[in-house]
Amino acid sequence: MKLPIERIGGKIRSLRKKQAQTLEDLSQSTGLSKGLLSQVERGISQPSLETLWKITKALDTSIVHFFEDVAHTQVHLVRKEDRSQILFPGTTGTCYVLGHTDNSRLRMLEIVLKPGEKMKDQFLNREGEQCLVVTRGELTLSVGEEEYDLHEGDSLFFDSTLAHTASNDGNDTVTYIWSVTPSKFS
Repeated sequence: MKLPIERIGGKIRSLRKKQAQTLEDLSQSTGLSKGLLSQVERGISQPSLETLWKITKALDTSIVHFFEDVAHTQVHLVRKEDRSQILFPGTTGTCYVLGHTDNSRLRMLEIVLKPGEKMKDQFLNREGEQCLVVTRGELTLSVGEEEYDLHEGDSLFFDSTLAHTASNDGNDTVTYIWSVTPSKFS
């Protein structure tokens, strides 16, 4: 069985950053080079058991943490009737989760805005990218200092660190698909 090294590396990076450690900090506490640690985090190099053991000790976690989701399937089906909803504070639209697992790097959502409703992203100052495509109606999207009028079939790609708000200023319901990386809303 081939190990999902990208997933393991992503978990290491996430845990390291959550603990406010730099690669230099982790290098010093493990005795491993920053270059090796960087390659492991990016999924370029598969860590040996000894390397992984040193990393888990330095991050004060269990080695099992990195393998908890290995057995899960790489295909995740969500039927329309089984979609879950996310409620965002200060938002009046309906947000459906199209597909996502705890280890996903991408989150896909379908947003439905009735006339006068808004979707405001509350999760600024995070690295990542977003893209949306309007599948029905006309959407007004403010990104940073710019405002865009999007029509059915139009799409917009932008950096997640930019403040953005989607609003339905028209008389018809608007639906759009929203893709977000990383997938965590925190």
